[in-house]
Amino acid sequence: MDNIRKISVGSGYPNGAIHYQVGQRKNILQGEYIISEIVFSYDVKSEKYGYSVFIKNEDDNSTVLWKRIVDMPVVIENDVNFE
Repeated sequence: MDNIRKISVGSGYPNGAIHYQVGQRKNILQGEYIISEIVFSYDVKSEKYGYSVFIKNEDDNSTVLWKRIVDMPVVIENDVNFE
């Protein structure tokens, strides 16, 4: 499975899309969180494939599902290592 580094959501790529990148900081509910992982996944309940964006709280080191992207145009950037 490829390691997703960045996902751009929306039909207006690159300027009209919303970008989520691993390591990006987000202020949510008066707290700062870091996007820790973006995963291609299957939702059993909706029976659809999509992308799950997880955030991490540095204070208590907890990770939670923040967003699920389904039925939207996306552009994926994988983490590339040439070594």
